[in-house]
Amino acid sequence: MIRTALFGTILLSLLVVRPARAEEVKIAVVDVQRAIAESDDGKKALSAFKKDFDRKQKELDEQQDEVRKAAEDLKKKSTLLPAETLRQKEAEIQERIVKVQQTYMRLQQDLAKKQEEATTPLLERMHRIINKIAATEGFTLVLDRSAGVVFAKDHLDLTGQVIRRFNAGEEKTAPAKKAAAPDSKKK
Repeated sequence: MIRTALFGTILLSLLVVRPARAEEVKIAVVDVQRAIAESDDGKKALSAFKKDFDRKQKELDEQQDEVRKAAEDLKKKSTLLPAETLRQKEAEIQERIVKVQQTYMRLQQDLAKKQEEATTPLLERMHRIINKIAATEGFTLVLDRSAGVVFAKDHLDLTGQVIRRFNAGEEKTAPAKKAAAPDSKKK
């Protein structure tokens, strides 16, 4: 009897409650890093960044070479120097190595900051273009391929379209910020 009542209740609920229609899901992917690297403005920014990086890398390489030469010279002379002088020279070389490492860390931080400063406006503009494409073409979801999408069919990839629109100057100016509504005066 309980079984029949339970079955009847389940059957009735299935007939009365209709399943909600799922919204059609339309998905696309964009490789934002590739879009930046292949866009005209992105190429300019990355080129300037690379020049700065190469210059700083050359400076760092020179410092490392100087320390390496000093260490090699000390190694050659180590048998001729008194123990105290040898320890002092080794300590000086260690100090120079630490300074080179600190310089390396500082340069890495500076370069990361400069790269972020150069790419942030480009990323913001890319996102505006992607949002515009998504709204116009009715995409439910747009995924960044470089953020972990393992596979997507080629027809789902909007990267080329984003690059073309970016290079054409679309969304070049930031949207105007909405002014805050003035407070209404209390009567």
